[in-house]
Parts: sequence; C-alpha cells; structure tokens
Amino acid sequence: MSTAMAACSVRGDAGCSDKDLKAALTSWLASPPRRIDRMILQALLCTAPLKVKVLSNCGLYLASRHPARATMGSLLDAVCVHQLQPKPFEFVNSVSNAAGFHVAAQLGLEGPNLFIGAGPRAWQHLQALAALDLADGLIAQALLVVIDENGEFEAKAVLIEKPSQAADFAELTVGIDVLQLQL
Repeated sequence: MSTAMAACSVRGDAGCSDKDLKAALTSWLASPPRRIDRMILQALLCTAPLKVKVLSNCGLYLASRHPARATMGSLLDAVCVHQLQPKPFEFVNSVSNAAGFHVAAQLGLEGPNLFIGAGPRAWQHLQALAALDLADGLIAQALLVVIDENGEFEAKAVLIEKPSQAADFAELTVGIDVLQLQL
C-alpha cells in the first residue's frame, strides 16, 4: 500500500513554450505569479493540482538535475559576455530554490522548503529528508517534487503523510490515481 495521498505527473515536449505552460497553469491557479521562468512554471504545474489536499504545515522537498537553463544562460550571457548588470528577476530566478518559493507561496505552505540537485536517486533522497521532518513532528505532510528537463520535460509531485522508502515515483504512487497531464 502506498504512503502517498495524491500525485501529479506533467509531461511536455521540447516544442512546449513557456506561454503554453502558463496557459495550462491558469486552469489550476486563479492568479499565477508573473515574471517566472520555465522551471518555476513546471514546478507549479505539477503541484497546483494537489493544492486542495495540502495542509499549511506541509514541507516542500524539490529536486532538479539542472537549474532553469534559459534563465541561467541569459544571466551568464548578460554578465559574463556582455558585462551587463543582471536584471532583478533574471538574477532572483537563477537561484534554483526560487521554484520552491513560488510553490510554497501559491499553495500556502509554511513548512520547510528545500531544494536539492537531483541525481539518479532523487526520489529516495527527497523521502529521506522528508522522513526526518515527519518523524520529528515538524510537519504533517511532505510534498516531494522532481523536475527533469532535457528537451522534453517531466515534472512530478507526490504528497505523503508517512515516511516511505520507495525507489522511484512509480513505486511511491502504487495504489493511487496519479493525475497525468500531457502538454
């Protein structure tokens, strides 16, 4: 039996623009934030559908293999190549935990908010971090999120209330209906 309460998986191909992502997000959020990058959009897209099940004392544990590539590339090009000062939102969004900030703000999360660089065992690492906070009673729920983009993108989120040691998203969500969104 799964320890997951709810889950969402969002997939899109390389042709899916930021405008497409923002349009899809309006189905889930009344007023999505402005001036956000692709990784933030993806994180919001896989977590916003779970908003109705999330308590305020929920921790957020987010992982990604890469920072927001377009934002980071633009920032590095402006600063290193053209020797310009970074634009405020370009700089702020270049920090990978900006995605966690926006998810927490939109979902009303008041628990810990952690971002880690993802490796092949990202789901296990996120569960290990969440298990500590769940065991200590610091949070009642944990929202685990993995964003992966390499041309095509995949953003997955799982809401849990009990520690788990599942190997991956599929194992973590056994026995529950996962909301699947294809863009």
